Amino acid sequence: MKGELIEVEHPREFFARMRVMTQTYRDIAEVEYTNYMLIQAMPEVNDEEEMHRRSSQTTKHAIQTIVFSAMCVEAAINDYAGTHLGDKYFDTHLSSLDVVSKWVVIPKLVCGNELDKSSAAFGSLKALIRARNQLVHSKSQEIGTISKKLIEQLELANEKFSQDFMNSLKALYLLTMEMDFVVGQRYNPLGTMDSAFTFEDPRPEPLSKLYQECKNIVLKKYS
Repeated sequence: MKGELIEVEHPREFFARMRVMTQTYRDIAEVEYTNYMLIQAMPEVNDEEEMHRRSSQTTKHAIQTIVFSAMCVEAAINDYAGTHLGDKYFDTHLSSLDVVSKWVVIPKLVCGNELDKSSAAFGSLKALIRARNQLVHSKSQEIGTISKKLIEQLELANEKFSQDFMNSLKALYLLTMEMDFVVGQRYNPLGTMDSAFTFEDPRPEPLSKLYQECKNIVLKKYS
């Protein structure tokens, strides 16, 4: 993220793979995040029907942001392992690991470097996978009669969901930027976001703001 090339030796110099979905999942997560933030930025209204419509839309955008951000980081580390350790070795020995463990173990096996477990990226990654698992393995819960305690519980649940959404794409961006320093821009499983080594269309304001926030966090660590 400093615009300086970081060279980390890897087992393979050239590789090509099919059914690579990492970028597609990231694109979807970014679109859904942007849509959520644009709705949130709309002027407030007193129309109950419109408020309900917006709430329903933002919930859907939030769920898709969380799920596709998590799918992106899982697809990326699986591809990275298959590329440099071999698909058979990955399927036999590593595929059953949880996603967070993969991000710790696999780079260490491939190039000898390990994701810093005290980093903001690692903490956000853990929170992202927890949120994804709660959605994918969703369970309904019986509620009692309306009471102050029940209202507080519902408010806390809504706040937690909002936090999970705000962390989701942030986790993806932080991990992407952190991995530049772990494995180098060339081999970053998520693809580098360092503007010196990639060509991307201008990001819409919500993404640009998040990008800069994450960049500041990571660069502060490596300054």
